[in-house]
Amino acid sequence: MEERPCPPDNARCPGCGAANALDSEFCGACYAKLRPKQVSEAAAAEKNVIQAPAAQTEPMEEPRPASRLWGRVVLLTCLAFFYCQWLLKDNYFSPLDFVNLAFHEAGHIFLGFFGRFIMMLGGTIFQLLIPAVCLVHLLRRGANLGWQLCLFWLGENLLNISIYAGDALKQDLPLVGGGEHDWTYLLTETGLIAHTDGVARVIFMAGSAIIFLSFYFIARDAAAREPIDLGNAPPGLW
Repeated sequence: MEERPCPPDNARCPGCGAANALDSEFCGACYAKLRPKQVSEAAAAEKNVIQAPAAQTEPMEEPRPASRLWGRVVLLTCLAFFYCQWLLKDNYFSPLDFVNLAFHEAGHIFLGFFGRFIMMLGGTIFQLLIPAVCLVHLLRRGANLGWQLCLFWLGENLLNISIYAGDALKQDLPLVGGGEHDWTYLLTETGLIAHTDGVARVIFMAGSAIIFLSFYFIARDAAAREPIDLGNAPPGLW
């Protein structure tokens, strides 16, 4: 009888010639001892190592380019220089405040149906509401740099509001279309007109705290070398 070749992953019994698994200690046909147990286990382990898929090895993470770090450092430097203008100049009015002024006036119009007090406060409300809505929207989309800039914008609006509130007694600031000074009315109605400087100082400190918080988040992503584009989070994240 012609002897059949033994499969490469089997071991042949020296007694009866039957094929057995590499890790078998006894022949399955004649029960003859094939090899010591330690040798069988070593052969089986070697087989598993050879047949292990190469896909189990984890790919190495690619290093993030240094340009991401320096891009955010430059941005952070420009924002810090922008913030310092409020410390160096009295009643500073930035180019961004022209945009804030448009939202301020829109607040008077849209909230003018809720009574005089809310109407007068509406300008301030819209100055804070618009950047807050943009912040939440970009945060939900995972655009880190976008919501961080909106956080800075929110703090910058508070700086602008602090100047307007501090002008309640002097009324040196020009008003759009004339009319009554918002914060003169608001502080008079709330009984705080005698504490105008203190109210303005508190608002300025709140705006500064929010701005420094935005600096922290931007610096944190700079250290992690996050991209500076306004990327979106995967669908269904929120």
